[in-house]
Amino acid sequence: MPIRFLILVAALLLAQMASAKAQVCSFSATNIDFGNVNVMGSNNVSTVGTFTATCTGTPNQSVRICANFNAGSGGANASGSQRYMTQGATNIAYNIYSSPGIGQIWGSYTSVWNRSSRPPSMLLNLGASGTATLTQSMYGRLINGQAGIPTGTFLSSFSGNNTQVAYNYSTVQNCAAAPLPNLTQVPFIVRLTNNSTCTVATTTLDFGTMASLNSAGTATNSVGITCTAGTQYEVGMSNGTSGGTGPGARLMKNVATPQAVTYGIYRDANHSSPWGDTLGSNTHTGTGTGAVQNFTGYGLIPAQPTPPALTYQDTVVVTVTY
Repeated sequence: MPIRFLILVAALLLAQMASAKAQVCSFSATNIDFGNVNVMGSNNVSTVGTFTATCTGTPNQSVRICANFNAGSGGANASGSQRYMTQGATNIAYNIYSSPGIGQIWGSYTSVWNRSSRPPSMLLNLGASGTATLTQSMYGRLINGQAGIPTGTFLSSFSGNNTQVAYNYSTVQNCAAAPLPNLTQVPFIVRLTNNSTCTVATTTLDFGTMASLNSAGTATNSVGITCTAGTQYEVGMSNGTSGGTGPGARLMKNVATPQAVTYGIYRDANHSSPWGDTLGSNTHTGTGTGAVQNFTGYGLIPAQPTPPALTYQDTVVVTVTY
């Protein structure tokens, strides 16, 4: 009789031990890819990646998952408010957030990351089947106000100790609690390709009021070009919409009279270099810096017969080729 009792107890203990399974988890993270963008106009440029966890273990138990993201291969500033993608010695500032917009920065509790931002705490309930999956969005966002960034591909790699995912059975959804014993790496890449782009802003070329065209009149305007750093460009001006036949033979008109005022726009104050739209010939050229670069248009109304006293105007199209 005592022997049977010991055998039954041993069998019961074995059954209890078998019911408590160690959790087995697998993790993956998609790349955070901003695609082809213009960093020069980086307001609100954002993208989303996905962190996925699948765990198997004791039914109805919960697994606490803490995905620690450190600086990445591009590094980060001292506060952690900016991570960097790099191309050679040039940085593009961005960050990863655990909520949309500029919310909570996704950081780390590891010793590799000495900043205050922390990772989101994820609690996965295994349910009756003992297997469950969860996903968490990784929100990438560029830091605004970046200029002088050259074209090309920038990236930061999260591998090795830059992604340390800790996990274990727990009912506490708090990554600041006691360290989790299981640790693994989940690699991904943050990537962006900065494209060449240019914008143009102009002021009006206004000759003002002239009582007579017996003598020449002059005026100037400004053309501001902002292009991605390193982008070579040419700035051309059309002959106008009033029937002008060349850069120095544009026309201003008024619908009340068949007469017109002849004028020209030049690249120099001496009015010797017409500003037209023939590439490689009579345009302005430049190389972008990421900041505005201003060019002056020198307008000239040559002496000519005075038309009726009306307002004369023309519309000239400025084209940037890059």
